Amino acid sequence: MVWEPMKNPSLCLVAVCALGIGYLAGSAHHAASAGSPPPRSRFAKLDVFARALSIVEQQYVRPVDDVALVHGALRGMTGTLDPHTTFLAPKEARLLREEIEGAFGGVGMVVHLDHDEQGRIVLVVDDVVPESPAAEADVAPGDRVVRIEGRMVAAFADLVEAITTIRGKPGTTVALDIVHDGTERTVRLTRRTIAAPAADVRYLGDGIGHVVLRTFAEGAAAEVRRGVEAMDGQAERDGGLAGVVLDLRDNGGGLLDEAVALADLFLARGVIVRTRGRGGVLLDRRRAHAAGTMRRLPLVVLVNRASASASEIVAGALQDHGRAIVVGERTYGKGSVQTPYELGDGSVLKITTALYYTPKDRVIQAAGIAPDVAVGGLPEGVSEVPTRPDLPPERDHFRHLRVAARTPTPAPRSIARALRSAGDDHQLREAVRVLHVEALARRR
Repeated sequence: MVWEPMKNPSLCLVAVCALGIGYLAGSAHHAASAGSPPPRSRFAKLDVFARALSIVEQQYVRPVDDVALVHGALRGMTGTLDPHTTFLAPKEARLLREEIEGAFGGVGMVVHLDHDEQGRIVLVVDDVVPESPAAEADVAPGDRVVRIEGRMVAAFADLVEAITTIRGKPGTTVALDIVHDGTERTVRLTRRTIAAPAADVRYLGDGIGHVVLRTFAEGAAAEVRRGVEAMDGQAERDGGLAGVVLDLRDNGGGLLDEAVALADLFLARGVIVRTRGRGGVLLDRRRAHAAGTMRRLPLVVLVNRASASASEIVAGALQDHGRAIVVGERTYGKGSVQTPYELGDGSVLKITTALYYTPKDRVIQAAGIAPDVAVGGLPEGVSEVPTRPDLPPERDHFRHLRVAARTPTPAPRSIARALRSAGDDHQLREAVRVLHVEALARRR
């Protein structure tokens, strides 16, 4: 998504009208000389809308909100286009700005709408921001919010209304009824300004780092750089940083500039992404720069079916340049550009204006990025087990034949600690293994 609101929409409107008038005047002159009727103006279509609006305002059985009617018409218009072209009322537009800027008054939860076991509509907690009011109240991923300020979640018009009710002015409070492991409790949280970190950085051990990027908000690429530099210091006792897993799973995207900046951290040259508009016309081409590039750091990009948009731009760029191995599942395939236009009353028209292409001109839209190493989640009940754990190696036999090797075989660098740190996350464990092999190959 590209957040470049129109600075002065009125000027653009004047320009469009001027062009339209000029066109119509020229057409009328030509038509008069040719003796044929002038072509129908696009403004005649607006007359149809104005008539319909007037009829509803005057004849509907109850008084109507004319602003709501216009907003509804705009939603209907965008509803005939692709699913990412939308009209955002002022409240929805404010939420979009807050998410892009990465700071807002709230409690520190990431949620989505769903149904619980009883069939009730609830908010399911996907993530909790560290050191937030929700984290301090022991709210955990998987918890379900069933009431907000005493109102059932089903009573809210949509997810936006529910979220805007939870958010609010810092210092004020909000009461949530939350179900955890079948037990319901009420918590009253004091809202704070939430500056959610874009990246979660963790040193796994054995020279391997893990960077989880939640969103491409402002400053995301700089956060990743600082995180990698911090892990490099932590890895000194293990012989230095041997590689990093860049985890883009469940990352739905964000700012194009941050995606380009992140790819630029690891690429010294070449195209990062191309943007093509109507008719395949090249609109933009972003390139990498040599300055500040982490060239020698082995890299694995971990993706899944929910990795989208900016995540796919980064994964596709690093894959096309052979800079990283992509591990996981085929990505979502959201490769279109949405440009928001402010309409003057706080509302925003967000429309699809172009498509993204990888450095090798692969289209992302609907195709996604296919991983180099496909790794899905393990089926339920299946666990990893070592092969032939009961078979000891030859060197453990008390009578094994000792041979003085001409060239001693170096002991392979262990990744046991990194695998333990990865826990039960099967995809992360596979990414660690792939990264280990990549690091070994680079040293040979």
